[in-house]
Amino acid sequence: MHDLIKRNTPKIALSFITELIEKKDGKGIYEIEACNGKILLRGDCTISIAMAYYRYLKEFCGVNLSWCGNTRLQVDSAPLPLHKITHIIEQDKRVYMNCRAFSYTACWWDWERWEREIDFMAMNGINMPLSLVGTEAVWYYALRDLGFKEPDVLQYLSGPAYWSWQLMTNLDSTLALTDIKYIESRLELGKKIIKRETELGMSPIMQGYSGQVPRSIIRIFRKARLRHNPSWYNFPTTYQADPSDPLFKKLGKILLEKQLRLLGANHYYLCDPMHDNPPKNRIGGEYLKNIGKAVFNLYDSFDSESVWVMQSDSLSDKLVKSVPRDRCLILDLDGSKHIESNGFWGYNFILGTQNNTGGRNTLHGSIKSLADNPYMQEKQKYENLSGTGIFPEGMEQNPLYFDLAFEMLTENKKIDLDEWLRSYAARRYGSSEPCLADAVLGLKDTCYSEKCTGSETGSVICARPSTELTHAAIGDTMELRYDNKCLFDAADALLSAKKADKDGYIYDACDIVRQVLSNHARTVYQETMDGYNNKDVRKFEINSNAFLRLLDDIDSLLQTREELTLSSRLSDAHSAAISDNDKQNFEINVLTQLSLWGPLNNTVLYDTAWHEWGGLIKTFYAARWRSFFELLAGNFKGIRRISTVTQKQPYGRNDYRGSGFYKNLERIERNWIATCHPEDPSGNDTVKVASELLEKYRKAILE
Repeated sequence: MHDLIKRNTPKIALSFITELIEKKDGKGIYEIEACNGKILLRGDCTISIAMAYYRYLKEFCGVNLSWCGNTRLQVDSAPLPLHKITHIIEQDKRVYMNCRAFSYTACWWDWERWEREIDFMAMNGINMPLSLVGTEAVWYYALRDLGFKEPDVLQYLSGPAYWSWQLMTNLDSTLALTDIKYIESRLELGKKIIKRETELGMSPIMQGYSGQVPRSIIRIFRKARLRHNPSWYNFPTTYQADPSDPLFKKLGKILLEKQLRLLGANHYYLCDPMHDNPPKNRIGGEYLKNIGKAVFNLYDSFDSESVWVMQSDSLSDKLVKSVPRDRCLILDLDGSKHIESNGFWGYNFILGTQNNTGGRNTLHGSIKSLADNPYMQEKQKYENLSGTGIFPEGMEQNPLYFDLAFEMLTENKKIDLDEWLRSYAARRYGSSEPCLADAVLGLKDTCYSEKCTGSETGSVICARPSTELTHAAIGDTMELRYDNKCLFDAADALLSAKKADKDGYIYDACDIVRQVLSNHARTVYQETMDGYNNKDVRKFEINSNAFLRLLDDIDSLLQTREELTLSSRLSDAHSAAISDNDKQNFEINVLTQLSLWGPLNNTVLYDTAWHEWGGLIKTFYAARWRSFFELLAGNFKGIRRISTVTQKQPYGRNDYRGSGFYKNLERIERNWIATCHPEDPSGNDTVKVASELLEKYRKAILE
């Protein structure tokens, strides 16, 4: 614990003393008080003491530690606490990370970034993090032991941007790995991560096994009985060892033993057979029951204390009920699935907060729902509710929402939201100016209002151009559920501050103004389409040009924050690579995930991971919109208005190659993947650029 304090606040590290105490009535506890000129932090375990440390820093030093701005603590003095604080932790298990986040956000993190994240976990009370780094090596060496040659194994292991979905059995061999040295580097990183997590008293959730095998395994095990899984979103079918076949247990045991030897084990194993892709034939239910028994028996034979961890996305009662109740833990990722199953049929579960799909950076989420403390409400209904969790598909977005979400992980009552927001503004921005409190209270009534729950708000900028926009990505909504003028007022209040001096202020100035301008793009798009549909050439030209200028302005704003640029993500990918081949491969991983997603020859997942990032808007989204406006302009004098809405509407969106226009757009997108070279961040003054743009668009937005 002393090392954690020294890493994060070296100037005041000697001001703290720590002490272990007993649990309170079987529940976690921490205490903070002054003792002989020192700050005494007590807790029932290391994590509880870490929580006491961060609680002290927030209440007495006014800190905010975040993914987005304020990424490091800067504390020079340590005032003694004026009163004793005692906190009882009602939530036994606090789980963190979504499997997809390892590919959407964390796939390029190095040890320095992971070390900060692990400390962040501890300070926020996480005691069960999902730990998947290094699983590439587990699979590599297990398959090599089975007789596979190195090139065949590399070709089977999907690239970093897709590895998470291979672990969830959705796909394999997608933009595959090329270098064993990268796999070895991932193994070393995974070892460091798990070592640090266990040193802090966490119980990492490790990867399990549910039967997936390479399609070429039949060459080695000629009599193996394999099942062809249904295609997942048009990806090539994957293969599953039949649960009754000896190969199922053989490969499963090798993988678990290899993981134990290479990374360690902590009794918790995550796997979801046919995740988001259940069997569709009449015998599907029986098959799920059999595979459930096979997976449990595998875990039980390997570790008699094993607990099978399942995600709630597509659970079947037949699968769950094939496992003893005390040997299963269900992660209710978005906190809603337990209602459909009456508390998961009595099995232990974690009440989760998700609020993000695809890593997309739209400001979104109901903070009142968090402040109401749903855990304490649901615990009264379900005795089998075991704890809380945070499971966004991508991190490093929505800083206000997730600051509150992390606090509510271990809160034991409802909180006064307005009071919390005023405190948050002072901590995040380093100033108690009323305009800053007004700004965050304005966010509560707009992008973080109760209306903004459920589906995320899609970006018009990032949507594939169409004469009718229904979704930017599958499952989002193009409805703006609040008044953009009110969000403008919040941004205006934020930028009127005179004393705000923290990096969180600069980040939010960029992010909130970005959202205001992105919302305004909806109006400009609609005006453009009105001009086209009504054959008003002046209105069409004015607004289509204004739309493209708006995109350029937003891009220039985002280029002032390095972490909000495409070039930064590509740089991280290059740094993670060992060989030149991997540098090129990882760049394609990034660009493909952000655009076509896949499969490349027949995608329905295009734009799933859209981001409003500097460089990405200018080189990709603007090019698509320019092509669209040129199509409309070329037909302007036609008798009939063009519609780009395709006859087929897979998942409520246009068919990717469903018309001549979209086939041409595909060529633009593929060429972008092959040739993209975004500009480096500009280094311009973020607050100055944000203020200038807010003033530039003031009249257009408010009138």
